[in-house]
Amino acid sequence: MMDNILRFFRHYGLSICVALTILYLCMMPSTDTGMDINIPNLDKIVHAAMYCALAFCISLNLYQEYTKFKSMVMVMWAIIIPILFGGLIEVMQDAFTVSRSGDPFDLLADAIGAILGYFFASWFVPRFFKQNEN
Repeated sequence: MMDNILRFFRHYGLSICVALTILYLCMMPSTDTGMDINIPNLDKIVHAAMYCALAFCISLNLYQEYTKFKSMVMVMWAIIIPILFGGLIEVMQDAFTVSRSGDPFDLLADAIGAILGYFFASWFVPRFFKQNEN
C-alpha cells in the first residue's frame, strides 16, 4: 500500500504541487501589495498562466506513463479536470473567503489556460521528454 502511494506521488507529484499552489494562491486573503501595476485584466492573465502550467504538468505526467495525447484519458485529466478544479475554487472563494469572490471570467481564463497548456504540451512534451520504461 505504501509503495503504491509513493509511486503515485513520484509520478504525479509535480501536478499535485502545482494544483496545491494554485489552491493556496486563490484562497489566501486578498491584500494590497503596495505595488502599482496597472495592467488591464492582469488577474485573468495570471489565472490563464496558472491553469496552463497545471494542464502542462498533468499532460507531462500522463505522457510519461504512456498516455497518448489524443486519448480521452489525456483530454479528461489535462483539460476537463483542471476546468472543474477552477470552478470548484471559484465556488470556494465565494463561499469561504471574505476578501475574494467567485468570478465566471476567472473560470473562463482558467479554461483557456488549461486548453492552451494541453496544446502546448502536446507539441512540446513528445519532442523533449521520454516516456518511462516501466
